[in-house]
Amino acid sequence: MGQFKFLKRNVNRIARSFLLLSVARILCLGFAGAILLGSFMIYASEAGRVSYADSFYLASSAICVTGLTTIPVSELAFSSQVIMLFLFQIGGLGIITFAVLVGILVVRGLSRSTRIAAFFFEAIDSHESDDGKNKKAPYVRRILLSILNISLSIELLGACLLYITMPDDLSDLPGEPNRLFLSLFTAVSAFNNAGFSIVDDLSFLSRDPLALLVVESLVVMGGIGFPVILFFEKTLLEAFRNVMNRVEVAMETYLMSRALEEGKEPSWIYLLLIRMSFWAEERLALYRQALRGESSRIQMKLLLYGSLILVHVGGIGILFTEWDNPETIGKFSFIDKLFNSFFLSVSSRTAGFNTFDLSEIRSPTYVLLCSLMFVGGGPQGAAGGIKITTFVILLMYLRNVINPQARVSIMGEDVSKNSVAISTRIYFLATISIVFFMLVITLANGHRHGIEDIFFEVMSAFGTVGLSKGLTPYITGVEKFLYPCIMYVGRVGVFTLLIAFTGHSGLGTLGAQDDGVKIQVG
Repeated sequence: MGQFKFLKRNVNRIARSFLLLSVARILCLGFAGAILLGSFMIYASEAGRVSYADSFYLASSAICVTGLTTIPVSELAFSSQVIMLFLFQIGGLGIITFAVLVGILVVRGLSRSTRIAAFFFEAIDSHESDDGKNKKAPYVRRILLSILNISLSIELLGACLLYITMPDDLSDLPGEPNRLFLSLFTAVSAFNNAGFSIVDDLSFLSRDPLALLVVESLVVMGGIGFPVILFFEKTLLEAFRNVMNRVEVAMETYLMSRALEEGKEPSWIYLLLIRMSFWAEERLALYRQALRGESSRIQMKLLLYGSLILVHVGGIGILFTEWDNPETIGKFSFIDKLFNSFFLSVSSRTAGFNTFDLSEIRSPTYVLLCSLMFVGGGPQGAAGGIKITTFVILLMYLRNVINPQARVSIMGEDVSKNSVAISTRIYFLATISIVFFMLVITLANGHRHGIEDIFFEVMSAFGTVGLSKGLTPYITGVEKFLYPCIMYVGRVGVFTLLIAFTGHSGLGTLGAQDDGVKIQVG
């Protein structure tokens, strides 16, 4: 008992010290620690069948929700596949979320720890108003519960839908997977934008439009960001509550009119329905009130419209360029061509799933995929890239250069100077990072692969996408440690790394002078 108390006391101290660091340093150290722990777990699980270099690569790819693998996942032991599932679930939800959960469970007394509450609000960039030091902590718990509740609910629903819609015959797939585990693994991988599959790819779904639509939906919801999902949920709950109000009024009116006309007491069934309606309305109101951390309306519009435009531009572009390519979608029917093109468009921005051989794609498709990988998805989600909000702000800033204006405005709203400044820095740092990694990888590669394949692989790793033209299984031992560095920088963010190393916020004094709309970027 004494040893347990000693261990608990030391873990408590470590947790407190860890949570006193800046958000950027916690994020960087958290991801690095998770990668190291995951690599040892996979190495131990495989019991010598896989080298540590491959284990490190797999753990990095899982934590950074990338999806690139040097060894087919179908060849791993079942225990290793479960470990991979756990790792990209952590990577998708974010180390920050898990760090705060540990803080709640270990440190306890969150309601009295305003430092932890402040830390979490900075981490999620929440726009919740500060109603007082003691009122922040309940919001923290509510945001955490909202994130976990929504994530697990969507993943379980996706697994059930995949179980129903995927092909009945799975006997030809690698590893002879269990249908239930295949559905769960694919659903969690899709929502967390990880791109892993225990059957190595999703080509077995290429002729099943409904199954592809389920996976696409999971990818989009995971990549668009939790604040936007929370916004949608609160909006739907509000609409449903209004419907319930109307139903309740209509039922009461009907009962009163019947009582006056017939002089009879209302049936117990009607009274029960009214009571159930009132109870449902009350529960929905409480649940909606408990949801915290939703996106602002302008950011929600940016991400929604931006995602729709990118998906359609990518889907139509892939359909047009690969229409008659017999090695990709040329062999499919029109419906299958359409669904597979849009599936790759969604997947290329963040997830990394593929339903046909990407080594045979044409040059215009190659350029299109690289562009989509660079942009990525939404902030506070599982997607990589520079993010849609960053890309849109840069476009609006470029418009101001062509047609000079005093401020950058989007949808009639002036954008925060901090948001514009950070967007510009993220784009610049991301470009410099890609050039640097291209130089390092080409030197380490030893002229064994073409520059086109290397660039595609670097872009996929930096954008934490996971698409590959077949180069990954043939990389050298040195590259198995270099590519994880690219994934790490892409997932954590080069701007976050810079802040972690320098200890500076990177914002200067703009915050005190800024009166524009704050949009989350990077």
